[in-house]
Amino acid sequence: MKNTIAFFLFLCVAFTQSNQQSEIMSETPLHPIPEEMTYEEYQDMNRRMNIGVGLAFIPIPGIVHRYAGDKKTAKKLSYVTLGGLLSFAASASGSVEKKQWPESDYELFIMNAGLDNETRYEKIPVEIAVNDSVTYALKQIYKRVTHTGGNPFLGLIGFVAVFGSYYYDVFHGLKMIHDKREAARYKYGKKLQYSVRPSFEPFASRAKLNLDIYF
Repeated sequence: MKNTIAFFLFLCVAFTQSNQQSEIMSETPLHPIPEEMTYEEYQDMNRRMNIGVGLAFIPIPGIVHRYAGDKKTAKKLSYVTLGGLLSFAASASGSVEKKQWPESDYELFIMNAGLDNETRYEKIPVEIAVNDSVTYALKQIYKRVTHTGGNPFLGLIGFVAVFGSYYYDVFHGLKMIHDKREAARYKYGKKLQYSVRPSFEPFASRAKLNLDIYF
């Protein structure tokens, strides 16, 4: 019994140690940073395009520019989107919905005239008998819904504002992430005095690391 307990404790300790080692190994490696590099430049160089693309699917105005570090533009896009939504609301608030019976070239057969459940049918002649009696086919007609009033120009402004700000946020925001990364890499890449170039020779089945030193 004592041997079983001791073996169980040994497994627990070994499992704990292995977890600690895996957590240490999974930490993000720390690389040397140039002394003159600012924190903003460090953020610019480490932003990821795939994160920006993922944020584009979240319907929050200016979210891509906010991730790119341009909070001023992100705030403007939020205001533009809010203004577009208000234009939509103003355009729809003045609209009045009307239901009207359409005109018909045939004689109408009306049931429950003047009531809420009024029903109308077109009497379409399909057969004339010898005694001049006419057989009709009834075809039901329905009220047509029309909208009057409102301001379609405000609706157009709202549409352009909402969707225009979204596309500007996505495409210009992703371009900004790319440009900032390239600018930071170019600025501090010129100051490097060496570079490491990995190479692989498939026919020789060997890989090499080439160290270039600049004077």
